Amino acid sequence: MKYFVLKQDRNLENAIEIEGFNNSQKMTLLKADEDKYKDSTNVLVHGNENSIYPDLIQAPVLIISDELHKLFKLYENTVVYKIAVFSDLKRKKQKVYRLVLPELLDALSDKSVFFKNGWIDKIVLDDEKIGDYNIFQIKAGVDYYFIVSLDVVESMLKRGLFVGIKFEEVEVI
Repeated sequence: MKYFVLKQDRNLENAIEIEGFNNSQKMTLLKADEDKYKDSTNVLVHGNENSIYPDLIQAPVLIISDELHKLFKLYENTVVYKIAVFSDLKRKKQKVYRLVLPELLDALSDKSVFFKNGWIDKIVLDDEKIGDYNIFQIKAGVDYYFIVSLDVVESMLKRGLFVGIKFEEVEVI
């Protein structure tokens, strides 16, 4: 099976901005802490009439559009989601997103390559450690990575609906 790191496309022009969090550090929320987060929260955003709402946002936290959430639910039932309503008060517009709390797997192979400073150079996943998961998170060095299977990526691409997402294939042994 092939797997991919899902990343926010930082080159997406005219993306909406979350108030107070532009270019901020990414925070990783863990499924083990799900009780600490409200089931629903309001998130203030701002943009203009041409603003694009990306389907994947990595910072300040991992958030996906409601449309992508519906697709993910077809492939993985272990992920916890919390509702985040994006509200553009100036434009009187709201859009439903989901905070993503995926399973954290220890799925790195010992063939993964790290820089001396602890950052990952090359992610190599261990197929046996992944098991049947289609959507999960790994910690590699000092950062977390959101991983999906080829089936999920193909399903996303077939629909042709999603914007602001990049896929980076990772090696699996």
